[in-house]
Amino acid sequence: MSARLLRILASFDLSRPVRKPAELMAELGVSRASIYRDLKALEEAGLLERVADRGYALGPLIVELDRQIRLADPLLQASGSLLRKLAVDTGGVVLLCRVHGDKVLCIHQEAPAEPVSQVSYERGRAMPLYRGATSKVILAHLPRVELERLWRRDRAAIVEAGFPANFSGFLVELEPLREAKACVTHSEVDPGMAGLAVALLDGTRVLGSLSVVIPVAKLPAGRRNAVLSKVFSAASSIESALENERLRARSKR
Repeated sequence: MSARLLRILASFDLSRPVRKPAELMAELGVSRASIYRDLKALEEAGLLERVADRGYALGPLIVELDRQIRLADPLLQASGSLLRKLAVDTGGVVLLCRVHGDKVLCIHQEAPAEPVSQVSYERGRAMPLYRGATSKVILAHLPRVELERLWRRDRAAIVEAGFPANFSGFLVELEPLREAKACVTHSEVDPGMAGLAVALLDGTRVLGSLSVVIPVAKLPAGRRNAVLSKVFSAASSIESALENERLRARSKR
């Protein structure tokens, strides 16, 4: 698939669920013939569909692929029933997230039996890297070269999120999170909610994070440590399951 076709797909979001050919022509700087050729190819693949006279929306193949991810994603498979148990044991909303380019993507949310306030992280919603425990623990484990690139591009957003105004200070603030492999924050994403997150690693490479989000009022200091311990235990089990599956795959070669 060409880079232009990928840009067309990436242009759809909740604020623009339907795109018109003329809009895409202007954004991409291509001819009418080119944009219609691209749209036809995406429509034939099932990635887009025409919406009456309004334009184009994401197509049925996206739904089919989403189902496949739900049933076959290695990270989800490795998590098994651990996420449900973690929600029951902690009374918080459990989030399984993976790093997705410059964002963090929630691939599964598990709610406890007793309802809590709705959290911003939900399946399929990409979130920024700079706020909240779920994202910060991933940020802390990115390679230095990647952190340098993000700093050059997003310095204003990083400082606005509460990090120091210089790159060395930014690294210093991330180092304890990297060493602890965990992060705890209060009200950084959702008011009145605490996030307790542990990084999910494949060797030294960060895959994502496992988090519990719980009302601050229900999280005294003593309980915080107990909840974080449960998150660590579940994260360790997930990493072990991924490693075992990798070893089984190698043995079959």
